[in-house]
Amino acid sequence: MKFFFLSILFFPVIAFSSLDLAEFESCQSSWTRQEIEERLGHFLQKDGKVGSFFSLNEESLTLYDAPETEKERKVAYKLALAKEKKERGSQKIPCKTLVGVKVAIDPGHFGGSYARLEERYIDIPPSLEREEIVQFDEGTLSFLTATYLKLLLEKEGAIVMLTRDQIGKGVYREDFFDWLKKNPALWSGEVALNNLFRKYYNPLDLRARADKINDFSPDLTLVIHYNSHDAQEGVPSNHGVTSKNYNMVFVPGAFCRNELEEEESRYEFLRLLLTGDLSESIKLSSVVLAKMSERLQVPVVTKADGARYLPQVCLKVSEGIYARNLALTRLIHGPVCYGESLVQNNADECINLNRKDFVIGGQPCSSRIKQVAEAYFEGIKSYVLD
Repeated sequence: MKFFFLSILFFPVIAFSSLDLAEFESCQSSWTRQEIEERLGHFLQKDGKVGSFFSLNEESLTLYDAPETEKERKVAYKLALAKEKKERGSQKIPCKTLVGVKVAIDPGHFGGSYARLEERYIDIPPSLEREEIVQFDEGTLSFLTATYLKLLLEKEGAIVMLTRDQIGKGVYREDFFDWLKKNPALWSGEVALNNLFRKYYNPLDLRARADKINDFSPDLTLVIHYNSHDAQEGVPSNHGVTSKNYNMVFVPGAFCRNELEEEESRYEFLRLLLTGDLSESIKLSSVVLAKMSERLQVPVVTKADGARYLPQVCLKVSEGIYARNLALTRLIHGPVCYGESLVQNNADECINLNRKDFVIGGQPCSSRIKQVAEAYFEGIKSYVLD
């Protein structure tokens, strides 16, 4: 039930079933140069070299299939610009319940037997401060969070789809080791398995997740992850603890150099520039982040926390909200919130997450997971109903 947007904020809903840039023709003469420049600068253009793929003047935005250094480059799309800014009102339909709302949830990573391979786990030995061994993995945390969130949403009448259905399993049609057997050339040089997984197999799985979500055509999508923070130089976050603890969320945007070389990336770039997907993603992410901080009693990330990758690859939208050109923020259509709750290797949080004082789907786990799911749930309700 597409209760949500008969018109997504600015323009009619477009069926993004192909890479035909002509689908953006309804956006002709709808934006001024100033509006385009603001959206590029605030959300989409992280690296100045992205600008070598397009030209902008008072009359038009022209997107090319190659950077300006290529003499034979061709026009990929040309958008006529408006002389004056147009009034744009939201046509979001008022909704009093979650009945019929379609929600897609992607529990990040694999977990289980794949946790070590994908290097998304916590394994902290006993110490003077902690008597117990702390062992868990992010893929399991995210799956159990998504499972409990699905239960909460379905009780309210929402239609919910999880991209993966069990711990230790992804979405791509072939298991990693079955896929590896069919591609011996990749590992004949005795390349480390974790490198093969992350460089070659994981991108296939991420695309499968995005395709599954887009085929479901949800009203909104949540991508669930937990964060980690390097304790000190040379000490990996899966073995060392830190005093830092924070929440953050990612939204689409922040294209870097060479990230418009592919036709698909240029398509998604235009979609985010010209439709309401980006604006709605920011609205959704804002309320989810607020509920995270409120429910979990953990602040949003700040510059003082020293998460070095944020200024390197992201554009700051507002406190705790960053545009980042990840596979799933780029490929998923419609409003999307990519959540990064808590710091798993925080000195106190790792003990919280290691507890076994709750059960989800028959699996003993920490009640902290329940709180994270409830924060997402309250964020969704706030976004949809308010």
